[in-house]
Amino acid sequence: MIDPAWKAWYRAQHELRCLQPGTEFEKYATAVLSRLHPDFLNPDPMGSLGDGGCDGLAENGTILYACYGQNATTSVDQKTKNKLESDFSRAVNNWPTFTTWRFVTNAAVGPTPTKRLLELQQEHAIGTQRPLTIELWKAPEDFWWNAVSKLTAAQLDELIPGVPHAQNVELRDLVELINSLSFSDADAIDRLEPIKPVPASKMDFNRLPMMTREEFNEGRLLAPRIDKWFAEQDDPGLRDAKARRFNSIYREALKTTSDVREIMRLIYGALGGQDFDLSTKRANAVYAVTAYFFDSCDIFEEPPDEEVGGDPQYVASH
Repeated sequence: MIDPAWKAWYRAQHELRCLQPGTEFEKYATAVLSRLHPDFLNPDPMGSLGDGGCDGLAENGTILYACYGQNATTSVDQKTKNKLESDFSRAVNNWPTFTTWRFVTNAAVGPTPTKRLLELQQEHAIGTQRPLTIELWKAPEDFWWNAVSKLTAAQLDELIPGVPHAQNVELRDLVELINSLSFSDADAIDRLEPIKPVPASKMDFNRLPMMTREEFNEGRLLAPRIDKWFAEQDDPGLRDAKARRFNSIYREALKTTSDVREIMRLIYGALGGQDFDLSTKRANAVYAVTAYFFDSCDIFEEPPDEEVGGDPQYVASH
């Protein structure tokens, strides 16, 4: 099952691929269709026949696909109509078994190709010599709902690699925690006492940017749920083990940069993976877990007892 928290990430990547011109879009479209249909066959072009107007057959030859990636910048409407008409005519003449014809395109479909599509539907309606179901799948919308969204998680990961997950193997246990927080409602959490903000003195001491402070303060609303999650785990030492790993990641980051923004990016990435912030709820979950370990003194530096704020020097270690 596809993780709903990352559905938006796949959707965004799909839409980017649908912006590709010409053959690049067509390659993406046939790659999707080959995973949608276990028996998908895409004939190689041969001689004067070419591919016979066929970019793929499925369901025992009963479905025929024609894929068209737009290259035109002028006379777009007419060229789309010509392509639709040409592919359909060649398919009808060369492939007698199909009963459904699908035109998959990222081209603009204006009045001219739309009118021709309706004419073809009428010419091949029930009761005619060769009745056919004729469909238009426009990318990205139709193509997403009719094909891409129906693929399994493994198929999507193969087709569109790089889905964000915890990148650090020692933090993989926390993917379940991130998932649970992504679906939580911070306002619905029962609290016995108000949640205090992350200590200002520690944030001042470490010179955290204002945006990071806001992320942490918002994330701390989920602290009771994080406590509860750790308490429910079979391993009573899991929280301490992850705290040690967080501290190690922080120390490793300090070896490469003193820029707090870069350090935060590395920590967030280790936990949430690349592009974790494409999902607002997932991003908030990552901020919450990071703030949790920040506030419990596992990452960043503790100010001296006498430090109460101001503009102290940032230090790399105790």
